[in-house]
Amino acid sequence: MAKLASYRAKRDFTRTSEPKGKATRHKGSSFVVQKHDASRLHYDFRLELDGVLKSWAVAKGPSLVKGEKRLAVHVEDHPLDYADFEGTIPEGQYGGGTVLVWDRGTWEPEGDPHEGYDKGRLTFRLDGEKLHGTWHLIRMAKRPRERQESWLLIKADDAYARTESDADILEEAPLSVKSGRSIEEIAPSPTAKAATRRKAASKKPAATPSKKSASPAKRTTAANTTKASDVEVAGIPLTHPERVLWEEQGLTKQELAEFYASIADWLLPHLVKRPLTLIRCPSGAQKKCFVQRHSWAGMNPAIHRTMVPDTPGELEVLTVSDIQGVIALVQSGVLELHVWGATLADLERPDRLIFDLDPGEGVEWRQVIEGAFSIRERLKALGLVSFVKTTGGKGLHVVVPLKPKAPWKEALAFTRSMAEAMAKDEPDRYTTKSVKNERQGRIFIDYLRNNREASAVAPYSTRSRPGASVATPIAWEELTPDLKPNGFTVKNLGERLAALRQDPWAEIAKVDQVLPEAKRSKRTSQKKGA
Repeated sequence: MAKLASYRAKRDFTRTSEPKGKATRHKGSSFVVQKHDASRLHYDFRLELDGVLKSWAVAKGPSLVKGEKRLAVHVEDHPLDYADFEGTIPEGQYGGGTVLVWDRGTWEPEGDPHEGYDKGRLTFRLDGEKLHGTWHLIRMAKRPRERQESWLLIKADDAYARTESDADILEEAPLSVKSGRSIEEIAPSPTAKAATRRKAASKKPAATPSKKSASPAKRTTAANTTKASDVEVAGIPLTHPERVLWEEQGLTKQELAEFYASIADWLLPHLVKRPLTLIRCPSGAQKKCFVQRHSWAGMNPAIHRTMVPDTPGELEVLTVSDIQGVIALVQSGVLELHVWGATLADLERPDRLIFDLDPGEGVEWRQVIEGAFSIRERLKALGLVSFVKTTGGKGLHVVVPLKPKAPWKEALAFTRSMAEAMAKDEPDRYTTKSVKNERQGRIFIDYLRNNREASAVAPYSTRSRPGASVATPIAWEELTPDLKPNGFTVKNLGERLAALRQDPWAEIAKVDQVLPEAKRSKRTSQKKGA
């Protein structure tokens, strides 16, 4: 109760729809960033710790530019259910304005988070829908008459960092990850009009009346052209089927749809009824892409929207159940399909674990192969069968099928312990830290994909990269230096599949295995013996 006393004292819950909430003993690792259009637009950055959301108001929002410092003013703790709040706080109330869930996911501190928080120096890794990699929160010295602590939010120099010449993530992905809406769409009409006026005032003068009058004619012509060029693949209409998605290969939207339709029997067993994380590139792989995990306006009904239990409240997930759903995703500009390691039937217990081997600069392909075989041998020593696939990039995924028995917490602990053991045994070859300078000449073993809402590229999904590569399951016997890591593409995968005598992953759904029991500590054993 004391933790949320300040939060509650500032709000009249008979007027605001914000959750009253309560502090809990729940130990989680969620984070959320909320876009907040109050007296001025800012972003509220929140990390779950000790049953509440530790919160900072970031005036300019988070930046992906390495080393760029963003002022973050420490504010009162918020309840966990605030992470799901999206709506408008009435005018006259504390924080009056519109709130949008801009990003969310999980965070993992480096070291003891309580010690870091108390000392005013938190370093942590984010695995969100928009924000990834390592970050720092650093408390500044308090100035005279300063009522609230000032911190700095800084992006670390890692694989996810951008340069000043790269796109701004705030402009690149402005919409809600919860509803797919903008601030203006969430706000009630009067507020939306005011927001529109504010934005319009900061832009160039409106077009002349003569230009405006020409718009309807242009729209009509465009609509007629689109209608005339519509085609269907697997019963799903495609608008602009001629749109080129990979420029170097000249691959069009229609060709991508037909590619997926042709490999449906290979793709669907790894995709159906698994929550999806999508990479949408409406204008093609060379243009702006963004992450989509929730429904959007005009979404085809072949893409299913399901509300599932979550802490707190509910979470919306997207799934498909057939090839029509996949083609509907292509129609919406989806170039990458990423899946959870669990199915809708049991979201709390994974049925697939992933060891993602991501080579740093200077690592040769043969070393990545050796890393995959090393993981395979360690798993085999524990009685676990594993499978392997190329990712369509430079790395490999080692996949462990399971009967859904162990909860996510145990799955993460298992993969973490194995990854850390490899890094400890051969520190010159492997690391579990994503920081760029830690990965030079080493392979980053990413075990954090084994979290409830984390995802990995699906088998047979294309990648939004030059070359139109495809993440491809292979047999362990095929994994040799002669195999190119990104050699399977939309153009040649059909030929490969036609030549296979047997699906290299034919047995993955039949494997009957569970995680080995965690070793008990000596202290636990002594207590039990006493």
